[in-house]
Amino acid sequence: MAVPAPACCDSAARPPADYRGVVFPEWAFLPDAADEADYRAACRRGYAVMARSRVAITGLARNVGGILPTTIRRLENLALCFADHRMIVYENDSTDDTRPQLLAWARADRRVRVISEQPGDPVNPATRCPHRAARMARYRQRCQEIVLSECSRFDTVIVVDLDLLGGWSTDGVAHTFGQRDWDFIGSNGLIYRRHGLQMNTARQYDTWALRFDDQLTPLRPAIAGGCVYRRGAALVPVTSCFGGLGIYRMPAYHAGHYAADDIEHAAFHRSLLARGHRRLFLNPSQIVVYGRRHRFGDATLDGALRLWAAVRRSPAPQWQCPAWEAAAAGEPPRRAAA
Repeated sequence: MAVPAPACCDSAARPPADYRGVVFPEWAFLPDAADEADYRAACRRGYAVMARSRVAITGLARNVGGILPTTIRRLENLALCFADHRMIVYENDSTDDTRPQLLAWARADRRVRVISEQPGDPVNPATRCPHRAARMARYRQRCQEIVLSECSRFDTVIVVDLDLLGGWSTDGVAHTFGQRDWDFIGSNGLIYRRHGLQMNTARQYDTWALRFDDQLTPLRPAIAGGCVYRRGAALVPVTSCFGGLGIYRMPAYHAGHYAADDIEHAAFHRSLLARGHRRLFLNPSQIVVYGRRHRFGDATLDGALRLWAAVRRSPAPQWQCPAWEAAAAGEPPRRAAA
């Protein structure tokens, strides 16, 4: 099985960005000079397509109350780029204020539909677990049913994670809409972690969903995690991916079926391939930032490096999406599963 060779995403070469805001820091991910003209042209085409398109945006929510106000504003800003939109959110078993926040949003905006259920499901582990796959498939299927019953005449569907600390690149979404001949395009979903003394190593987060062969063979996490691509690079053909935000043409979304025999995205994409919707890609420019994966010793190393910098009277080290800042903002240091 041939895995496309990724390009290095040199996050360490740029100053840290504040990903906690509503507006994504596009400047933190610049295309190479050779790709910039094509990248900008695709974004312009994409924004024009979005302005005359109707989109259904759907996602899952559980115990995301801390980041939800920011996520809602991000979603509303994204929706403004389209001619019309609907939001469909499935919430289950939250023990924080996620449910009342969502219901208040739905009351304030008739284009928001919230399905809230209390099946008593356990919190999914952040591991490759078949029980997790079955539950996630059921939740996604509920969203799909509502989308197809209420928005079947819309042009596209955006499936997005609602617990993203760093959010997503709207320019990256526009870049996708500026492409031709696709059925589904997933994201370059990044998480930062320390690698030795390199504090800001970007890794591909959604490794379980990423597949390249027709058998949809899962990749080893160490291999899939290294599939990090530069903004402006060509679309990467895949047989499955997600990366926190995926965009479907409506005919493809209508043809897909969620199942419990694999992670829900891979099972859905297997059904697309079987029905002839084979134009599936990962867009290196459609960037999603999950946050930072906390590693043991990060805070201790940070203190030591800052002390050394003070002794040398040099600039203190800067961390992308520092875990302790995320915790102070009410977010967990590592992203929780739904």
